Amino acid sequence: MFRRLLPIAIMIAAGYWYWSGPYQEQRHPADEKKLENAIEDMRQCIRGMNYKSGATGENVGDPEAICAERHHLYLYEGEWRSTGE
Repeated sequence: MFRRLLPIAIMIAAGYWYWSGPYQEQRHPADEKKLENAIEDMRQCIRGMNYKSGATGENVGDPEAICAERHHLYLYEGEWRSTGE
């Protein structure tokens, strides 16, 4: 009887751990994680705009300002902050 219950208990415990930890973190990330993702997206945006500007010769404005608006960030005392959107 114990041999049958042990694997079931282990599977239930593993499922509960996954649901309460990694799954919830993936569905509802913390604010710090959202900010890190937005900053990384902004770096890629700036890099892409600089590449586009260099390759085509067209300048559409300040890449930092455009990408900050696009990713809802602002620069405060040398650090990027989220506008909360």
